[in-house]
This record gives sequence, structure tokens and C-alpha cells, in this order.
Amino acid sequence: MTEQAKAAPAESDALVTVSGVEVACRLRLADGAPKGAVLILPGSLYSDVDGNYPAMNLRPHAYADLARQLAARGFASLRMAKIGPGTGSRVIDAEAAQKHRDFAMRVVVAEAGLDLLQRSVTASPLLVAGHSEGAVVASLLAQGPAGAQLAGVVSLSGPALRLLTLMRDQVAAMAPPGVPPQLAMFDRTVAAIRADEPVPAPSSTMLASMPPPAHAYLRSVDAVDPLAEIAQVEQPVLIVQGGRDDSVPPAHADQLRAARATLPTRMAFFKELTHFYKQAPKDMAPMQAMALESDSDPGVADAIARWALALAQAG
Repeated sequence: MTEQAKAAPAESDALVTVSGVEVACRLRLADGAPKGAVLILPGSLYSDVDGNYPAMNLRPHAYADLARQLAARGFASLRMAKIGPGTGSRVIDAEAAQKHRDFAMRVVVAEAGLDLLQRSVTASPLLVAGHSEGAVVASLLAQGPAGAQLAGVVSLSGPALRLLTLMRDQVAAMAPPGVPPQLAMFDRTVAAIRADEPVPAPSSTMLASMPPPAHAYLRSVDAVDPLAEIAQVEQPVLIVQGGRDDSVPPAHADQLRAARATLPTRMAFFKELTHFYKQAPKDMAPMQAMALESDSDPGVADAIARWALALAQAG
């Protein structure tokens, strides 16, 4: 064995270029002969390939953890950054990049990542694992032409509600104990965004302060019904959910499971885990739990690996 072969890195960086944007990717090889390969799709916020959020100073590194843990179980993976500030992705053609203001482009980006993974690693089964909003992208990807290559879909803390409805629930949940949530202003703002009309005053500051292109993107995300989409996925689906998830509460997983009806579906529920699969003390506030930088629980990778190997044996 040559010294060069001995030094072959377990991880390597790459880019995919989609409609004027270079999207950062990171390939993680399996430890040993690969038993499969997983495309890891990010959620809704501006995350880098590791699942950190530089613009928000949050570093949960959940995607890096999952990739490392999957590698130890024999699975290669490709994880992708989200387009946005600090993520390692870069606009190279501003005019072409305007297409990314539509949520549908997230599926096109995922297709490019899947193609890169297939060209980089020869392994089966081939899976897609989407986290949070990325779970909706995974459902859409599986239904398209590229989905014919996929043996299964993993929904990692995937939502069951349309985006703006989910955000309403999150706003309500943030109200102090004993204080009724003030939702009338939020509802007026959401109604205007959905109707593509000017936001009335007074309005919800969080949403009203966003520029029109951001409203257009939110509207395109909100137009997608996660329950309807996961019900159309013909491939087997694994639904992973944490019981301490304050962003996408556990009831969402139950709704996704119900939407699947008789389609092949498995659930992996982790009572003590957060949205980023961290162990959090019971009395920890939601924002503190989001900011945890501890290692993600390896039980999630265990569940994915067991499920994937069962798929391979069944096939």
C-alpha cells in the first residue's frame, strides 16, 4: 500500500453548481466496505455542511455527527449546506440565482447532491435523509425522476404542517406560562403573505420585517403540504422523532405516520432527544436546548443503519 493510499481522507469537500449558486457539500466515506449511502439534506435555516448556523452563532453540528456515526456503521454519506450567509455556499450568477427564491429549487439542489453521491460512492441501498424542512424536500425528491434510484426515505424530525401554520404553533408555544399567546397580529401578517398582499400595520415584526423576496420564498414553502407529499412516497419511509423536540413536536411524527396509511413505514422515537438529537435536561429552556454543542445521540444512526440493512436484505 502506498503512502498516498494510506492518507486517503475519510472526508472530502465538493461543490455542486445549481442555477448560479455553488452549494457546499462534504462526502464522508464509510469505515470499511460501504453497506449503503445516505444523502443528508439540511433544514430550513442557514446551515453549513456540518449542521452549524454561523449567522445565528449556533453550532449543534448534527449533520457532521450523523455522518460520522453512519460511517462507523458502514454507510457513506454526502451532506449539503443550505444556501445562505456563512454556509460556504456562494452566488456566482445573481440573475440565475433568483430561481432559488422558489422552494422547488431545493429539490433541484438535492438532485445535484444525489448525483454527486452516486458518482462518488458505489453502494446500496441508496437513501435520502432530510432533517426538518429537509424532510419535505426528501419526500419531493423521492417522487421525481431521481427518486427511482432511492431505496428509502428518512424523515428526521420532519414537519406535518405547512410552514406558516407550524410557525404559528411555535409562536404560541413561546408565550410565557399563564400568558395567552398574542396571535391576532401574527395571523394578519400570515394572511397577507399567503395572499401576496402588503403586510398591514400593526404587524408581526419578525415576518413583516422580511423583504418581498423572503415572503415569496415563505409562500412557496407554505404551499407544500408535508402530509400530502409523504403520502405519495412509494419507497419505504423511516420516521425519526425526538420527544424533547420544541421546533417540531412529537405529534407531527404521529401525523406523518397516519398519512402513510398502509405504505411501508417504520418509526424510531427517542423520548429524551431534542430537534438536533441531543440529550437535554428536562428543565432546560427550548433556546438553551437548541444551543447545545454536545454530540448528537448515536441511537439515530443505529436506527437508520438497522432499517437500511433490513431494506437491503428484503430487496
